[in-house]
Amino acid sequence: MNIVKLYRLNDLFNAELKKQKLLGASIAVEHHNRRVFQNSYGSDGRDSIYRIFSMSKPITTVAVMILYERGLIDLNDSIAKYLPEFQHMKVCNKQGTVDAKKQITIQSLLNMTSGLVYPGTDTEAEKAMARLYEEIKQKVKMGREFSSAEICNILAQAPLEFEPGERWKYGSSADILGGLVEVVSGQRLSEFFKKELFEPLEMVDTDFKVKESKLTRLATMYMRIDEQGHLEVADKKTMEALTLLTFSPINPIEEPCFETGGAGLYSTLEDYMHFLRMLVNEGVYNGKEILGRKTIAFMRKNQLNQTQRDSIYFDGLAGYGYSNLLRVMVDNTTALSNGSIGEYGWDGLPGNYFLVDPEEGLIVTYLQQISQGPDLTVRRAMRQIIYASL
Repeated sequence: MNIVKLYRLNDLFNAELKKQKLLGASIAVEHHNRRVFQNSYGSDGRDSIYRIFSMSKPITTVAVMILYERGLIDLNDSIAKYLPEFQHMKVCNKQGTVDAKKQITIQSLLNMTSGLVYPGTDTEAEKAMARLYEEIKQKVKMGREFSSAEICNILAQAPLEFEPGERWKYGSSADILGGLVEVVSGQRLSEFFKKELFEPLEMVDTDFKVKESKLTRLATMYMRIDEQGHLEVADKKTMEALTLLTFSPINPIEEPCFETGGAGLYSTLEDYMHFLRMLVNEGVYNGKEILGRKTIAFMRKNQLNQTQRDSIYFDGLAGYGYSNLLRVMVDNTTALSNGSIGEYGWDGLPGNYFLVDPEEGLIVTYLQQISQGPDLTVRRAMRQIIYASL
């Protein structure tokens, strides 16, 4: 890579710091297994620990694929085979709430075509899910403990927004997949992650909580306070809203009530780069095989049909398909991107982001903590600089 061009990343992020639109961040870039760029900015350091939110999802995908490779699950299986409360789902439509005609499969969960939603206020399905989240939250406050399977079965009480497979919508599918991993493996999700992923990948700081001895390394969560995007430290109300989405306590040293496969992990720049190194090397990290190369090839292939792709509504996903809890570049002209067809990755609510480009042998992890999410203009500039350096 052209390292001189790559160092324009410093100009990009330092300009954001100067405008106080960024107060902390970290980034690393590797090309053909060589670290070509790494830096941390503002309040963050090389070993800062971040709430990675939805960057937990691809880790859950790999866990599911480990079970798949061992013949313990079939992607065409109904999730009700493992979590029986999903056997008789309801669907919201113009006539009201009716019986679902199709079963939710493991594949539809992996592809976010299950019809399951996150809490919200826009649709009846979102409102119903919000009520269930609040119900769980109140029971936890009263000291109730739940297994992941119990939480998943409670979430099954929410109606689907559409028939499984009908279209794409981002929702709680990955959380249900975490419950699947627990049921099939007979282990807590954290135990399975540790044994099958974190230990072999040397992800020493990745977990559903933060050890008290590491608290000083926890990256600060910020929030935007005006239309110009200026930041200050996130207040208690903001932190409570964020932790509700992950079923995590505000105090990061406490055990979560639910080890969710969708958003609950803490990690570091270095740990996540180890995970990506395994992906770009077709399932192998430092000689240890986590997944077979054919499974990795399957994971990174778009699995949405055109109707499902047309229903993707995220601003940053123009030109992308989706599969296995990952975006997949299918049309870089629509994306207005100098990146590669087949580049894949995902991001996390506070602006965290990663990409894997198998054609170029390129991996990138970017981590920040802003409650309202990324500035997509800055993210696009970051990508443009990195790809221009090849």
